[in-house]
Amino acid sequence: MLGGFQMRLALVDEGKVLVYIPDPREALAPHGLEPAWLPVFYNPKMEFNRDLAVLALQVYLDRLSPRKPIFVVEPLAATGVRALRYALEVDGVLGVYASDISRVAYELIESNVALNNAWDRVRIFNVDANTLLYNLKTANTPVLAVDIDPYGSPAPFMEAALNTLGDGGLLMVTATDTAVLEGSKRSKAFRRYGVQLTKTPCSREIAVRTLLGYIARVAAAHDRWVKPLISIYIDYYVRIVAQVRRSAREAERMLWDKIGYASYYPELKYTTIRQDTVESFRGAQEVKIGPLWIGETLDREFVELSLEELEGKFGYLRTKPKLGKLLLSLREESLVQGELYQRLDLIASALRKQTPPRHRMVEELRARGFKATTTHYHPVAIRTDASPRELFELI
Repeated sequence: MLGGFQMRLALVDEGKVLVYIPDPREALAPHGLEPAWLPVFYNPKMEFNRDLAVLALQVYLDRLSPRKPIFVVEPLAATGVRALRYALEVDGVLGVYASDISRVAYELIESNVALNNAWDRVRIFNVDANTLLYNLKTANTPVLAVDIDPYGSPAPFMEAALNTLGDGGLLMVTATDTAVLEGSKRSKAFRRYGVQLTKTPCSREIAVRTLLGYIARVAAAHDRWVKPLISIYIDYYVRIVAQVRRSAREAERMLWDKIGYASYYPELKYTTIRQDTVESFRGAQEVKIGPLWIGETLDREFVELSLEELEGKFGYLRTKPKLGKLLLSLREESLVQGELYQRLDLIASALRKQTPPRHRMVEELRARGFKATTTHYHPVAIRTDASPRELFELI
């Protein structure tokens, strides 16, 4: 019994920790487990997200952190599994501040900290996420990593997270409101993120760039600038890992250079962020999308170091095969970051042609001197610096 609440528990292992979770049998839907129905949120499918998180934090600490050991903040902790994993699996973490506004969740975190004998590494709170972040800032607590992992949109927590994070710190953000970020709910996207969106064939990358653009604009308002390290859309969520630095000059430069608009041409199912490409569509119907992040979304060196860590220290991760596949894809994609991905099936349909095999398209484009890769975003999409005309002719 937690806080007078009768709750049957189950014991699971993840990474190097053991945690109590609400018994999944209490939240079975026709499609399987419905995490939102549990008294305390726990989603086993997010183990991949958490595996990537501990991996990224370790690479950051080894190569980018201005100092260590560091404090990490996880203000939406639920069961506490992510906070415990940071504390017990990542070298260089001095302590983790974990909080949840739910009293039942707080007591479950308390049980899990005790179960893992982690009282010296994890400090827990029963307060609102923004309250914890601002309290840490007021107390001048040196925080160099913040992970915002809400059920839904991270927008309500960005101001507090960016204000609390120290210079050179690591910001990790998950967003599950993908219908909004992809453009299916346009009015909500405008209210929540301040963008004009429409659904496009590359909506998953638009979702990533919408969230990055929002984070960048909030950061710039506080004289901070962001450098994306890993940006993905996988399963049903967006995940961003970025370093945040302080500099009014660089913040202004970021707004000028990295924030812009995409142009979507519905007739040919083509979307671009390159202004020189827009000239190829003169006279065609154009839909403007943005403001978005139009800069690089990946840091190739960070991705390569993550691959090395995955083969070394983090070889025990259960999701290692899936993580390795993703990181290899990101390493390739990092070579063609000035282009949005293009859906071959939709473009081929618009041209009244059969969809060519994407690996064949990549080979042919490279043979003609263009950069071209597959992409993690979609199984029939490619990324290339070939012009629209050259791409269409090859299809």
